[in-house]
Formats: sequence, C-alpha cells, structure tokens
Amino acid sequence: MCSSHNKCARSLPRHVRMPRGGCRRAFSLVELVIVVTIIGVLASIAVPRLSGAATGANSAALQATLAGVRKAIDMYFAEHGSYPGYDPSAKTPSGDWFIKQLTMYSDDDGNTNVSYSTTFQFGPYLRKPFPTNPTNDLDTVRVKPTPGTPDPADGSYGWVAVLSHGYFGILATDGALEDAGIDDVGVKKGLKGGAVTTL
Repeated sequence: MCSSHNKCARSLPRHVRMPRGGCRRAFSLVELVIVVTIIGVLASIAVPRLSGAATGANSAALQATLAGVRKAIDMYFAEHGSYPGYDPSAKTPSGDWFIKQLTMYSDDDGNTNVSYSTTFQFGPYLRKPFPTNPTNDLDTVRVKPTPGTPDPADGSYGWVAVLSHGYFGILATDGALEDAGIDDVGVKKGLKGGAVTTL
C-alpha cells in the first residue's frame, strides 16, 4: 500500500473510495498508448482538411488578385481608350509602363505622375505595390502586343498582359500552379486569362 495512503484517504471526501492498492500517482502505459492513439487518429483526420482549406485559400486569393487587376485594366481602358502598357513617348509595349499606368495618376496620353493634378487626373487604379505572382514571387509584367506573340520563358516574369485584347494572366506552368494547390484545369486556364498560351 502507498506510504501516503492515510494522507490520500484524508484528503478525499467520504463517499469517494481509494483505488485498490493505495494512492494512484501516474497513468499506466496502456492508458498512455490509448491517449496517444486517439490523438494520432484525430490529427490524421484534421491535417488533410486543414491543408485542403489552405489550398482553396491560395486559389481564391490568386483569383481575387487577377479579378482586381483585370478590373483596373478595364477602368483604364474606359478612361483612356487604350489598354495600359504602352510607353507614351515611344509607343512600344512596356511592362514598367503597364505597372506605372495602373498604380499612379495618369494623363490622357498615359504619362504618369505620383500626385494628382488637373493634367494627371486619372487613376490610380491599383494600390502599390503591384501584386506578386505567388508561384515565382515576381511582380514584373511581360507585355505582349497580341495573343500570338510568343510567351516569355517560365519564371522570367510574374504576369503577362496582351495589349490588343486587354488580357491579363499569371505566368506559370500547370505544374507550378499544381504545386500551389491549384489542380482544376478550368481554373488554371482562367488564371492564365488568354494571355499565356503555351505554358
């Protein structure tokens, strides 16, 4: 019997009986194994559900980012009559000008300025900084004049825009999108938005 049996017995109410053999100080090995097994089963149920939720969140966040940029492109077009991404002086496609024209104030011709004035009265259409592609961590844009213009190499830019149609999409292979948890073929095609045709 436990040497402190009398102490244990005195601290318990009268209607509570002492376990056989005296005071009980620890869990048995069998009890510990059962508890660990239950925790393992619960974890095996919860972890896939949580990772599935994270995957869905990645896809939803990327779709929301693309929707925001595409809306900004449409607003720019409505006010300027052309899509962003042309260097106003050289009249050539430019990813830097694409970002500036969406994130800064602009005039009728697409020249940009950091502050509003009667000349620079349009925009900004997006808040800075320009969104980052979650598959390669790049915030750069490759501007293509037409959908038929060859796509840039994977990983060389974050996004692709097509000036003739206003398309905008993510520059990522199907494998990179799958690594980010986006497996649905229709969703992948929508993320590329007609801008990326060969990846």
